[in-house]
Amino acid sequence: MPPIPSQRADGRVFDWLGADPCGTPYHLHPLNLVWSEAGVEHDLAIYRGVAERLSSDIPYWSAIIRDRNWRCTLVGCVCLLVAQRRGFFQDLRFRFEAGSMVIPQLAVTMALLDPVDARGYFESVRRTPSLGSHPSRRVSAERAMVCMGFLGASEVTLDGWSFADRDYALLADRVVGQHWDFWRQRLSVKL
Repeated sequence: MPPIPSQRADGRVFDWLGADPCGTPYHLHPLNLVWSEAGVEHDLAIYRGVAERLSSDIPYWSAIIRDRNWRCTLVGCVCLLVAQRRGFFQDLRFRFEAGSMVIPQLAVTMALLDPVDARGYFESVRRTPSLGSHPSRRVSAERAMVCMGFLGASEVTLDGWSFADRDYALLADRVVGQHWDFWRQRLSVKL
């Protein structure tokens, strides 16, 4: 994939999301799947409204996915998932390769919305040293392939990392599993 510069998205998407009655910004709830007191369906309805607004500004949606700010990227992914919107694989792949705190969530989004492209791409992550040498990236790709049914659980690379990198690998493994379970039961996509 040719390098395309990351665009800086403006923060209007955060204004659209707002904050819950306790003052917690809605963009933080999906990070750890901890929802407002109003409940998960209420919070996802807010994201569906934002996805509707984004659907009239595709370049902006692309920009928030590609943004270096993990919060923007996460909002872009959640909006794609609630809208079951395809067509952003290259944007997701760009941010996955460039790095982000939400690499596991990017992997889940790619796997659920574009499983054919995701499988081929995740296999290339495993084969390409420059991509597979990062613990979050490699383990997120492998765990997503396990969730998709294309790789055995014992094939996820959790060992062989440095002490610090092993923590990143374990965290990525756990986050992909949690987000896969959460989103898989809410989407009507077929693998």
